[in-house]
Order: sequence, then C-alpha cells, then structure tokens
Amino acid sequence: MIRKLSFWSGLGVCLLWVGSSWAEPSAADRATARSLAGEGYQALQSKDYATAVDRFSRADALVHAPTLMIDWARSLVGLGKLVEAQERYEQIIREGVEPKAPKPWHRALSDAGNELVQLKPRIPWLTISVEGTEDAQVTIDDIAVPRAAIGVRRAVNPGSLKLHVQAKGFRSQERTIQLAEGAEEGATFRLEKDPDQHELTPVQAPPPEPAKAKRHEPTAMYVAFGVAGAGVVVGAVSGAFALSKGSDLSGLCRDDGICQSTQADTVTAYNRLYRTSNIAFGVAGVGAAVGLTLWLVNRDTGKPANSKGVVIHPYLGLGSVGAVGRF
Repeated sequence: MIRKLSFWSGLGVCLLWVGSSWAEPSAADRATARSLAGEGYQALQSKDYATAVDRFSRADALVHAPTLMIDWARSLVGLGKLVEAQERYEQIIREGVEPKAPKPWHRALSDAGNELVQLKPRIPWLTISVEGTEDAQVTIDDIAVPRAAIGVRRAVNPGSLKLHVQAKGFRSQERTIQLAEGAEEGATFRLEKDPDQHELTPVQAPPPEPAKAKRHEPTAMYVAFGVAGAGVVVGAVSGAFALSKGSDLSGLCRDDGICQSTQADTVTAYNRLYRTSNIAFGVAGVGAAVGLTLWLVNRDTGKPANSKGVVIHPYLGLGSVGAVGRF
C-alpha cells in the first residue's frame, strides 16, 4: 500500500531547495516543476498512476530532488512497475542528502529506505533458458533481454509477460506466463531446426592459380636467329671468294706460303676474305646459341615458340649452324 504523500512534494517551495551538488535551476524551471509536482500529487491521490509517473519524472528532470523522486517511485509501484520503482528508491539512498537540506528531504530519504525493504520481497524473478543454440534472441514484452541475462535470475515486474525466442535456422517460439508478486519461476525453450530456413554456406574463394613462368618477348629470339642466318650467308660467300682467290694463287706460291711480289694484292684479298668468313661463322654460332636458348625458355609444354605467319627452326650440323623458317 502506498504511504501517504507529503503535500510538500507538489507545492512546498522548500522541497525544491537545491544543494551545492546540483546546478541552480532557473526561476522558470522551479515554477514549472512546482506545477508538475502538483499535478502529479493530484493524479497519485486519484490513483492515476500513469499520469503521476509522467508528471513526477518531468518535475525531477527540471529540479532534481528526493521529494520528487520518492513520489515518482510510489507512482511506479502503483503502476505495477516494481523493478523501476526499486531503482528510484535505490537512487535516493545512493545519492543521500546534505545535513543542511530541508527536513522533507531527510524524511524522503528515510521513507525510501523503509519502503525499499517492503518492496524487495514483492519483486518476482524469472530464469529464461534456451537449448539448441547460443545465439538466440530473447524478448520480454518486446523488450530485448541481454545475452548475459539468459540462463540466470532476472528481476521482472509481476503480471502477464510475453516471452519470445528466435534464432537463425530455428523455429521461433512464443509463450505467455503469469507471475505473481514475489514469485520465482523458470522458462525453458528448446529450439527446433526450421527446415524452411537454409543457412547459407560461405562461398570460398577459388585457390589462386599457380604463377606462370614469365615469357620473354620473342623479338630477341628472332634477332638472334637472324644474326645467325646472316653470319652463315656472309661466311659462306666470303669463304667462296676466299677459295676462288686461293685457287688463283695455286702454283704461284711456294710451299712455305711465300708468293711472287706481283700477287701481293691477291694474297691480301685472300687473307681478308678468309678472316671475314671465319668471323661470320663465329657470329652465326653465337646467334644460333642465343636464339636456341630463348626458344627453349619461351616454349610451352614442348611446343616451339612461334608467331602468326612466322615459324623458325634452328639447326646444328657437322661443321655448320643455321636456321630455317617459314614466313
């Protein structure tokens, strides 16, 4: 039963006294708070608890005072919101009052302690347990229950409570229970798989493709084979001219290689052509080796490197080197 209210909570100026720990409200705030407190007092007297809660909470927001909070708590008790009323009583006790505060403030503090002792045994406790998953979402009267409060005792208000439990991949469940004041009950939900809800399988990214060997541009290979071919041609031509000059000197030079003075130009030309032929064949050999190396590096699974319209095949023979191709 709600204790008799102090008329000062609504109209007494001394109840709006502000201690040093609170900011000084304006004159307009004080006047508004007094008006709201008066309305709240009248509503509480006529058991219009919803209006009383609204007016006292607004008045306290403007001018914080234990005289307003205790009437706010009493209005919550009348509304059946015992858990919220307990918090208001606890706040009054926690904040306390200064020694020089008005007597109604000290009386409100004393009344808060006494009424809290009478209120606590009336608060029901409910333990909600969920089996089947740890990711369930639980609500009581459409208000979410933190996961930390699932499976342990939770203070609730008496009366009819609508419990709702849902989880991804499971059938949701709903239950209405009736709790009397001071009751302590449990509600266990055993969730069942919902065949109509298919959990999405995470899409795995395909494994990365193995890195392919870096291919070199075929231009260098073509140039190398081209140099080899040119070397073969130059070597062959210069060698043929050298052989021609050598036949001209046959019979004009002694076995020790000394020729007649009249054949000096022919001897010089022969030697030049001979050296040119040797150098050209040497360059051809180097070019063929480079081209062959590039071809081996560039080939794919045994296929020779080629390009559209051009096919080149190197060859090595006894005393010869070169390349043949299709253009």
